[in-house]
Amino acid sequence: MSDTIQKKLMILNDSHKKIIDEWFSMLQQRQCKFNGINYNGRKLRAELRRVSLSELIILQDGYTILANKLLNNDSKLAQTDIHYHALQILVNVAVFAELNNDKAPFAAQLSEKVKGGERNYLSKLRFERLLNSETPEEFCQRLIRAVKLRGEKGVNLTSLADGIFLWMQEWYAREHNWPANTNPLKRFSTRWAMDYFSTKNNTKE
Repeated sequence: MSDTIQKKLMILNDSHKKIIDEWFSMLQQRQCKFNGINYNGRKLRAELRRVSLSELIILQDGYTILANKLLNNDSKLAQTDIHYHALQILVNVAVFAELNNDKAPFAAQLSEKVKGGERNYLSKLRFERLLNSETPEEFCQRLIRAVKLRGEKGVNLTSLADGIFLWMQEWYAREHNWPANTNPLKRFSTRWAMDYFSTKNNTKE
């Protein structure tokens, strides 16, 4: 991930990126170590996919081992309802990614053109619907669809994760009538919209 992309992160940092990268890599292999323990990553991934969009996902080993590593005292991600809920969405979405591609921010990848065509991976209309998601369930479903559309091109998992954590933070604030961030450049919708519409591959509509 370039320094420019890394600077765009609001919640996560380099240590979180390393954990997410290693966890995702483990899910692609039949035999692999994660945090010093051997796992059948493909089996874990299959189990996560089977319970996708279900609360049962938090009972799966594939979720638990990431949660135990990412949300601990050494990490700057506190063990809060916000972060656990965000992690649940991340796991739901990430298991459908075919490749971890950190060459561009996630939202910018959605506006890239499909090879050999003029359409974007995610149309402007669908992207706006994604930004306007009202519930975590709706947000998660639309993210899964977007990740599947990227297919073998893959997605930037760290950028995706950072956006999910930021979205969940803002959703909790709205639900509890907490004050919103007064800086629009630090808000989820602004940041993702800037990335989506900044790419040179974005089509005009």
